[in-house]
Amino acid sequence: MHKQVHIYFILILSFIFCEHTNCFGQLVQDKKQRAVVVQDSNLHINLKEIKIKGHRRSKRKHYRSSRRYWRTVRNLQIVYPYAEMANQTINQLNEDLKQIHSKRERRKLIRQEYKGLMKAYKKPLMQLKISQGKLLMKLIDRETGSTSYYHLKELKGSTTAFFWQTIASMFGTSLKSEYEPEGQDWMIEEILERMKKGEIPPPRKLNLKLETEISGKNKK
Repeated sequence: MHKQVHIYFILILSFIFCEHTNCFGQLVQDKKQRAVVVQDSNLHINLKEIKIKGHRRSKRKHYRSSRRYWRTVRNLQIVYPYAEMANQTINQLNEDLKQIHSKRERRKLIRQEYKGLMKAYKKPLMQLKISQGKLLMKLIDRETGSTSYYHLKELKGSTTAFFWQTIASMFGTSLKSEYEPEGQDWMIEEILERMKKGEIPPPRKLNLKLETEISGKNKK
């Protein structure tokens, strides 16, 4: 029965998130020749064109006033709590599984966790936009310290694996994608740090009923 629910969930989300995302190419530095004439001689020197770029900090300062920056802020305020919840769920599930040696009991716990996740996350995740879903995938790696692919590999067939697979299928994101705080994800990292310092309003809190509902089932 849980497989049918999983497939139904993916089909619904595939209709909702069926748009195409924009791809941004990288600029390639052009090399041009310049002729330098010294007095009356015909001395020619080939020079590479030099492009002067501003300091990284000035670039980031400029981004802080951009629409993209504040759109990312709003998206983080929405999806970051789900990444935190996912991290807590994984840690708790791993701890619970360590105490269970029976395969039957382990499968039973995983099924219970899966049903709890579906009931708690299905409706809010279906309301996410494409950009928010992709951001959530990044945050999963940030919070757990491992890619979704790793979790899928370690807990194949478990509730966690189904959860990551559902998220990846929703937004067409690779399970091997990594969070790069010093690279392409610097903006996300900076915003989260500013939220911690109180410079930007923090993420909203999830409904406590979701946490109670899931944890309550695990204790039974």
